Amino acid sequence: MGYVPFAMGHYVENTGDETLSFLEMFRSDHFADTSLSQWMALTPPELVQAHLNLDQQTIATLSKDKPIISG
Repeated sequence: MGYVPFAMGHYVENTGDETLSFLEMFRSDHFADTSLSQWMALTPPELVQAHLNLDQQTIATLSKDKPIISG
C-alpha cells in the first residue's frame, strides 16, 4: 500500500518474479495519465539535454507515442 500526494508524478515497477496486480484509486472523477518518455520526446531536445544531461542518441530513442500497457 502506498500514498501519492495530489499532482505528484509516480510510476509502478514490478521488481519481483511474480505477476503484479495493481489497483489505483483516485478521489477524482477524472483520470489523467502521462508518459514521461512521451513528455520528454515532445519537449524541445535542447531543454531535455540541458536539464537531464542526456546525449542526443538517448533523446532520439524517446517515443512521441504513448505506450499502451494492458494486463
